[in-house]
Amino acid sequence: MRFVAIVLYQFESMKRFFIVFLILISVRVVVAQKISISLHNELNLQTVLITPVKGQYTIVTEDGNFALSPNQIVYISRAGDSVRVRDMTSNFGTWKRISIVGQTDDDAIRINSIVPSYPARIYDDNLAFYVDFNRLMAINIVDIDKYIAGVVEAESGPSAHIEFYKAQALLARTYALGHIDKHKDEGFNLCDQVHCQVYKGRANRNPDILKATKETSGQIVVDGNNDLIVAAFHANCGGQTANADDVWVTPQPYLVSVLDSYCKNQPSSNWEIRIPIEKWREFLIGKGVAAQEMDPEKFEFSSKERVYNYVVTGVKIPMTDIRNAFNLRSAYFSVDIVSDMVRLRGKGYGHGVGLCQDGAMQMARRGRSYTEIIQHYFQGVTIAHYTEVNGFDEDINIVDSE
Repeated sequence: MRFVAIVLYQFESMKRFFIVFLILISVRVVVAQKISISLHNELNLQTVLITPVKGQYTIVTEDGNFALSPNQIVYISRAGDSVRVRDMTSNFGTWKRISIVGQTDDDAIRINSIVPSYPARIYDDNLAFYVDFNRLMAINIVDIDKYIAGVVEAESGPSAHIEFYKAQALLARTYALGHIDKHKDEGFNLCDQVHCQVYKGRANRNPDILKATKETSGQIVVDGNNDLIVAAFHANCGGQTANADDVWVTPQPYLVSVLDSYCKNQPSSNWEIRIPIEKWREFLIGKGVAAQEMDPEKFEFSSKERVYNYVVTGVKIPMTDIRNAFNLRSAYFSVDIVSDMVRLRGKGYGHGVGLCQDGAMQMARRGRSYTEIIQHYFQGVTIAHYTEVNGFDEDINIVDSE
């Protein structure tokens, strides 16, 4: 059994201690499950403004509850190691922790960071505020499918076919469950930044996104050993995806290079950059190439398919090293000389491993199902409900910090 725990904060004598509690429920009703996401995790939050925009909300404190009116403006600020709450006319009080709890199945609330200033975002379900790490912590306790929908919208935009959104939802859910305890020691499951998954709040730009997420509720992608896959994706592969071990250290049998004609002729399919010859020469010298007096024609390199190395005078330089050094869109390119400049003509956008978003979008538009999309980009995988996966069963512990 895999235990997924959430940390509930309590305080005694001005000192915080942690109580980790486990709530056992049946995971058959996946939509009832919640996950805790730290919001604006990159900011030193001090004051936020919250406004209910849909449903009904109540502020829950250790001294009692306060009902919020629709569109009521409430300020939540750090006050030392506590949280101060006030509206436009009165001070509600100061507590160690408060929760903002929705009373319906479709509650939404806006958060606008005041200190520091940051644009407002709207979030589903519930919030919790407390002070930790010398900042105001803002935690979204949200239905996991609504969270996945928010991730899909942030990562994919609002203009794709529903079958693509289903495929992207499976990858987002697979990642979330595989990293559910990434921030456990900090008191929440995941944050809203890139190193977890980009999450900008409620998915509200295309209803198909939430529909796709709910229609695939609980589904994830597993490998031949019935383990969660590395749910990698990128913007555009340039016509051929990359092997995992050509980009990262660890190979995966399902993350192997596949041809992809679907992503060609898309805005991110091709790119070009020109680099001064002397700058290129300097880079090669740093990589051990005796390029001081080398004829620039020897810099030329043709890549009709993805390769691991750029080879010049027998010296092999990983394509990913060149991508990183020059901040290139991809590691799939050819090299030639044009007007005393080194020209790199490349294909694709991103690391190239796993699902190609542009290709998957085109597959969906041409009638391919989300299962066909997943199985095209991930070889030999299976789509399963996560209760069927190694380490999970029907009585796993869910996240709930309320």
